[in-house]
Amino acid sequence: MGISESSIHNYLPKKNIFLFLIFILLSLTVASSIVLANENRVIVKASVLNVRMGPGLSYDVMTQVNEDQRLNVLDEENQWYKVRISDDEIGWVASWLVENDEISTENQRYGKVTGTEVNIRQYAGTDSQIMGTVYENTELSILYEEQDWYQILYMGKVAWISKQFVELIDAPASQASSAETSTQSVTIGEATTNIRTGPSTENEVITTASPGQQLIYLDTEKEWYKVQLEDGRTGYVADWVSSLTNVETVNVEETTEAISRAATNLSEATIMIDAGHGGKDPGAVSETGFYEKDVALSTAKLLQKRLQDAGANVMMTRSDDTFISLNDRVYLTSKASADAFISLHYDAMEIENSMSGTTTYYYADSELNLAETINRYLKDNGPLSNNGVRYGNYYVLRNNPTPSILLELGYLNNDLDISMVNTQSYQTTVVEAIYQGLREYYSSAQ
Repeated sequence: MGISESSIHNYLPKKNIFLFLIFILLSLTVASSIVLANENRVIVKASVLNVRMGPGLSYDVMTQVNEDQRLNVLDEENQWYKVRISDDEIGWVASWLVENDEISTENQRYGKVTGTEVNIRQYAGTDSQIMGTVYENTELSILYEEQDWYQILYMGKVAWISKQFVELIDAPASQASSAETSTQSVTIGEATTNIRTGPSTENEVITTASPGQQLIYLDTEKEWYKVQLEDGRTGYVADWVSSLTNVETVNVEETTEAISRAATNLSEATIMIDAGHGGKDPGAVSETGFYEKDVALSTAKLLQKRLQDAGANVMMTRSDDTFISLNDRVYLTSKASADAFISLHYDAMEIENSMSGTTTYYYADSELNLAETINRYLKDNGPLSNNGVRYGNYYVLRNNPTPSILLELGYLNNDLDISMVNTQSYQTTVVEAIYQGLREYYSSAQ
């Protein structure tokens, strides 16, 4: 049967209206997706995060994203976020490995290691690569559970541990603040500059400062900066030959008495990690060409991550290849009101191969317990021999009001030590020993 001309005219407007409504609905859907993507953004907190084809660990990895990268969330399913990687790439990421203000931390779980020595693995399986070893009573932050394995945070990275060696525990009593401290320094200009006893060119010159040298800023008087020198004296430098800048440093005069041991749990403690040497001061140099300042810093960064895993508030005297004076290292610790100061070094002796292994130094009798506790774990679990606990009259110990120790973690003119200390395997092992010592030290605090 044919369609009349009038029927065609009646049909077309209805079809147009239908298409128009479909268009509106599609537009609203797209707009809603755009709003959702813009309003729901997450920040990657793992160093490297896998983006998978679907919402689960069984799906293939399609790409990876890096720490601090921001992702737009399109959907959520089974604790996984569907995210847009680029205009034509959409995948899924684990919700527990990204930061989102709307995600509650009430379900965060913690575990304590029950085995004597337990391997930490890259993936959930006994055939996976071993990332490190943890010891009995180690506390771990549990991110996820899959069959017989827990996904955990270890050395700042995502890893796995067998459930049979972990006992679930309550969350740490408290977590220290991560607030940073900073004050100001005076940077000398391009010429050698006089430091005077007072704020005038008529005052006596007490010393000179080198171009680019940084001094502790104390005050401003007229056109002069009052500064503190490395030997503890104060002086004045003209502002027209120097500049005021912000740096992480403190004035040790603000703290004259030893800090009491208030923390009763590692998660309550503020730990200052001091990577020895740095910048123009390389420290010891190995025959193979690596510097003490570099291995000390890489070890310090691993220790920082390990202690942060346990909830401790961790600060660093230096986090890059920067020269920091001995005074500044003490100042930083005092200003931070740290509970402990751990200085990391790798030594060298006058005679090659005459010394090997780890050595723990302390200055005050009140620090002997801290030194002995950490040294016991280095002795029991360290790959190298241990030389025990010794008295050390070092500036960063002698002038430090904070409970302090200095660790020599190997000797850079010993053939055995050189072959080991510049490896992540060695450094993660000694870091775990230091962590265990600190954990025991604070858990036994009264």
